[in-house]
Amino acid sequence: MLRIAFACYLFFSSLPLMAQESVLRIYSATDISAIRPLLHEFETLNPKVSILYREFNTQELYDELLDPTLPPPDVVISSASDLQVKLVNDGFAQPIYDVPNVSNHQPWAQWSNELFGFTYEPIVFVYNKESFQNRSIPHTHEALAEQLREQAKFYQGRIGTYDAASSGLGYLVASQDEVTFSLTGRLQESLGRARADIHCCTSLLLTRLTTGDLVFGYNLLGSYAMAKAMNNEHIGVIVPEDYALVIVRSAFVHRDAKAAELGADFIAYLRSPAGQQTIANNTALMPLDRTLGSHNDPENQLNSSTNFHPIRLAPELLLYLDQHKKTQFLNSWSQALGD
Repeated sequence: MLRIAFACYLFFSSLPLMAQESVLRIYSATDISAIRPLLHEFETLNPKVSILYREFNTQELYDELLDPTLPPPDVVISSASDLQVKLVNDGFAQPIYDVPNVSNHQPWAQWSNELFGFTYEPIVFVYNKESFQNRSIPHTHEALAEQLREQAKFYQGRIGTYDAASSGLGYLVASQDEVTFSLTGRLQESLGRARADIHCCTSLLLTRLTTGDLVFGYNLLGSYAMAKAMNNEHIGVIVPEDYALVIVRSAFVHRDAKAAELGADFIAYLRSPAGQQTIANNTALMPLDRTLGSHNDPENQLNSSTNFHPIRLAPELLLYLDQHKKTQFLNSWSQALGD
């Protein structure tokens, strides 16, 4: 019996609970369609548990948790690693123990005993296949920058990326790009000259790429993009060959959780062999355990020779959240993109 009660940030509704049921409240910046198989399996393994799931975008989730007048969740999940580290650093999490080490353990995907990663998701390029018939497809950041200069008319108003000012994930990726790639400033200026279409969310950008309103998507979340491409002949995905940032979707138990033990069990499940296998086989996400592969990656791009740059769950992510640093970065980003 389905017992997951879904609520987005516009409304909240709950289902009648069976007698003696425990409730696990999850606040998450993950599409319900992407994570639903994990929620179902956890409920199957724990038949007296009902999950109340509330969905946000990354920045909205962070802002919600800062409001002391609002009831807290039990578990917090987000792909915005810097905001997750900030919340944990500011005392919003509680330590939990006996969380499994994932096979092929990635030590960068855990911070202390409080924040735990459970996915491995590259940042990718996405393109509309019909628009690139008889055209070369850029496979590196430098190649994209060159095309934006040399084929300005083709890309004008038809390349999309995250809005770093409104999307927590967008800001994380844009700021980490600056750390990784020396030509980021030049590429941002090229995006500005092309009048890049900016949005808060992957789903909106993928929709516009599917319809052909956009021909190219820069720095999008690979898990969602690859899942879309599996079921849509119009979409192609490129894991950049020069380097690919990798985000880890992470979870923690809220310090004021009413069901802290149940929340710890859920996080342990996400990192368990069973949870990782379900991620690999049945979800739009990608497992942290890289030995499993992913059904969303039929071309095995995750095991290519690409130079992967995982974004570590670590205090250095707080650097770009310093208010002065963040304001300075967003001013430069806005000026480059002509906003």
